[in-house]
Amino acid sequence: MKRRLLTLFAACLLALSATVPAAGSDLAGDLKDVRDRISDLKAQIDATKGERTELAQQLSDAADDLAAAEADVDAANAELDRISLLLEIKQVDLAQVQAELAEKLDALAAIRDDLDGARADAQQWALKAYMGGGASQPSIAFSAGYLSQVAVGVAYLDVLAQHSSSAGDRYQALADAEERTSAGVRAVESKLAGEVEALHSLGAEVSKQRIELVRKQGELEAAYEAQRALVDEIEAEIKEFESELAGYERQESSIRAKIAASTKTSSPTVSAGGWVRPVPGAISSGFGMRIHPITHQRRMHNGVDMNASQGDPIHAAKSGTVILAGVKGGYGNTIMIDHGGGFVTLYAHQSKLGAKVGDKVAAGEVIGYIGSTGQSTAPHLHFEIRVNGSPVDPQKYI
Repeated sequence: MKRRLLTLFAACLLALSATVPAAGSDLAGDLKDVRDRISDLKAQIDATKGERTELAQQLSDAADDLAAAEADVDAANAELDRISLLLEIKQVDLAQVQAELAEKLDALAAIRDDLDGARADAQQWALKAYMGGGASQPSIAFSAGYLSQVAVGVAYLDVLAQHSSSAGDRYQALADAEERTSAGVRAVESKLAGEVEALHSLGAEVSKQRIELVRKQGELEAAYEAQRALVDEIEAEIKEFESELAGYERQESSIRAKIAASTKTSSPTVSAGGWVRPVPGAISSGFGMRIHPITHQRRMHNGVDMNASQGDPIHAAKSGTVILAGVKGGYGNTIMIDHGGGFVTLYAHQSKLGAKVGDKVAAGEVIGYIGSTGQSTAPHLHFEIRVNGSPVDPQKYI
């Protein structure tokens, strides 16, 4: 976009530089050149302001996106805080579980010590029962082995059940306790493994969210700053155009002042019949039937069109009294002067009137300024002379 705007700007300046008035050229031509430059610059400013409006909307959209992302960031931060708090809680739970596990392991070690004693007592009892049992005792089957390790068979279990010795009862109770404690330890170990795995998963998720959060923030901030830079750039270009325009407008004012000064020091052209030429420009459209430049229909042209530039002074063709000063239909801003003897002159399409009804004006006096009001395609003077109310060809007099 920047390159396109700069290209347009350069093209505009190049076109304008080609029409810079040379020293000593006529003021009317200089004024036209400057007006053309001003018109081109104003068109360029309008186009650039349109670009600025579009960019401003895009900047607003980028700001909305950034605001939405910031809201997402706030929500993500809240979730991050929640996960961190949960992590702390689970770490406390983990410490408690580890302490509980240590206690149970200590208890299991004590139980196993007791169980080893109970087994020794049971073996001693079984040996005594066998040695003193006689014929009335059921046979007890021992496996061959070391004397210090007696293996009790099925018959020994029957003896334990029948005699209900205290050593046998103690052995059974401790065996059950060992099984329960072992099951508890296994459950705690399983829970601990699950908690550790969950903590690792939470940590990984927290890390992933943090990375994504930083990435998204960076992208949106970069996009917003880039859009803002474009808006600032086009604002600077508009200021450059406006500065250029102000320079040309000052030049226009200077040329107008020179034209006004030249008008004051020079005398209007006077015809042989004593008529003053209202403007020095040539006649571009004469008196009589013609194709109207706006309606494109064949119509009577009751006067003559004389070349002039916007703002040029208009002089009274003869002395007389202003009888009309205002808007007159398609004539636009118009002055009519009664010169006596049935002669009335008309000066149409003025940009600014320089006299009012009832004013006594002298021949050659400025009564208005060239414009393009009413039905007109460009700045010029439409001048009429009427004799007893009927239009006549002004070229007979001026």
